[in-house]
Amino acid sequence: MPFASAARYSLAILGPIGSAGAQFALSLVLLRVLDQGGFGRFSFLLVLSQFTWGIWTALFCAPLPLLLSQGTGETRDRTRRTIQNASLIGAVVALILFGVVGMLLGEDFGAAAIFAAYAAMSLLRWFARAHAYAIGAQVRTTISDMVYAATVLIGAGLLLVFKSDALLSAWAILFAGATLGMIPFGRTYLREQFLQVSPRALADYRPVWREHSRWSLFGVATTEATANAHTYFVILLMGPTAFAPIAASALIIRPINVAMNALTEFERAQMARQIGAGRVDLAHRAARFFRAALALVWLLTAVAIVALFYRAPSLIFPPQYDIGVLVTGVTLWMLVSAIRAMRTPESALLQAAGAFQPLARASLWSSIVSIVAVLALLMLGQPLWSIVGILFGEAVFAALTWRAVRVCFRP
Repeated sequence: MPFASAARYSLAILGPIGSAGAQFALSLVLLRVLDQGGFGRFSFLLVLSQFTWGIWTALFCAPLPLLLSQGTGETRDRTRRTIQNASLIGAVVALILFGVVGMLLGEDFGAAAIFAAYAAMSLLRWFARAHAYAIGAQVRTTISDMVYAATVLIGAGLLLVFKSDALLSAWAILFAGATLGMIPFGRTYLREQFLQVSPRALADYRPVWREHSRWSLFGVATTEATANAHTYFVILLMGPTAFAPIAASALIIRPINVAMNALTEFERAQMARQIGAGRVDLAHRAARFFRAALALVWLLTAVAIVALFYRAPSLIFPPQYDIGVLVTGVTLWMLVSAIRAMRTPESALLQAAGAFQPLARASLWSSIVSIVAVLALLMLGQPLWSIVGILFGEAVFAALTWRAVRVCFRP
């Protein structure tokens, strides 16, 4: 079992590690070619687009494996088509909203439009990945991620050489990667996603919303407040330049976030099938293995960070960033990621069981703690210390999530 689980995990994280690594390389290029205001603006828009991945997880991805494990074949197919159509309609709405937000933050029309196109296409690819996991076609997700990674990595290399109109080029690179990354899901899937659109999708989606997604969406919104309250308040109160050192220090813990996101998508689908088959014991065993895997990733990342700052921090950070500030930021982010990694398996377990309501309640209280703490710290000190507010919120989230699992799976 451990060897089989390790093999499955290796395949599950291969693609996300590649795509995140390529995006990390692009961020490093931009860290060097943009001023702090431009890098802060890019980082914030990227955080905003990734927040909508959480919204898509709540609305469409998280309920999908649960619903596809229930009912007859015809019912499952109708449910899948409904969710797929609703996802496309939502992506069109997101396209418009992202364009407006980009321009409000100071992007010119071209850059804002390409950012919006990337953000919308990334949502469709995010759903396609979840669908592939739900039907057991994991290899398609891995190939999609690798196509995305190769495209972004090549684009980052070209941007490093030519350095022309860096922000617009960066969004164009990401859009190309997301678009080409749709191809591995197959002609049939792409035809259904883009050509077989039914206006009835939103009406048919109502039962999914009532039974699953509304609580999950509430949880995503409050989880985002727990994890990124500092982002929105720093941008709103102090601007992109003040946010740049926080974003730069957060780059270093990206491997941990990649592992959490990739393994959650993979493991949630496995747990849903195990719970649907009545094997709750297997789901709990998977959660324990999940936690051990994340602990290993955290330790390896910590060793790499110590080596980087001890030997050559200039390999990553340009001279305009203060090393003392970055060391403090990275230390705080590592503490945040440790707590987050330890509660992530239980979050996935609750989602797999359809227990979105108790998870939403846990994230509600943690978001309140994060928001209050971040605002207090911003009023008392430097923007960097707002990360401590996130640490408080994550600690509350972890405690309440563990308690929710004990209650939901009580013998």
